[in-house]
Amino acid sequence: MYTKDELGYKKRLKKRSKRPMGLTIVCALVVLFGFIYLIEIYLNVPKMNLGEHPGMKTIYPALNALVIVFSFVSISGVWSMEKWGPITFPFIVLFKILIDLLLLQKFNPWYLLGFVVAVYFFRFYKQMKHSE
Repeated sequence: MYTKDELGYKKRLKKRSKRPMGLTIVCALVVLFGFIYLIEIYLNVPKMNLGEHPGMKTIYPALNALVIVFSFVSISGVWSMEKWGPITFPFIVLFKILIDLLLLQKFNPWYLLGFVVAVYFFRFYKQMKHSE
């Protein structure tokens, strides 16, 4: 759909998808969990058993921070109702699980809750718009 500006040029109108309230609440909770988790990781690094390699106390929190940053980017895509948001979120959850498995040799079943959140995001996939 187009409209004309004050000089007579055609200007494309952007379609905005209305974000459902449930999606807003879930996005806000995921962001809140991300901030809490980021603080927890940096406070618990001295207590973690990260092996004997001296760089592990640096690389594990850095990779976790990277996962949190990418999850914030993904959540911003969901928040703005872009189709790439729900597509990237399960990959980020999988990356977090792999980091814990490879570096800590531990599996935390609570991270599987991220896939439940991703399925919830995909419920609204048809209402979301493509990025240009």
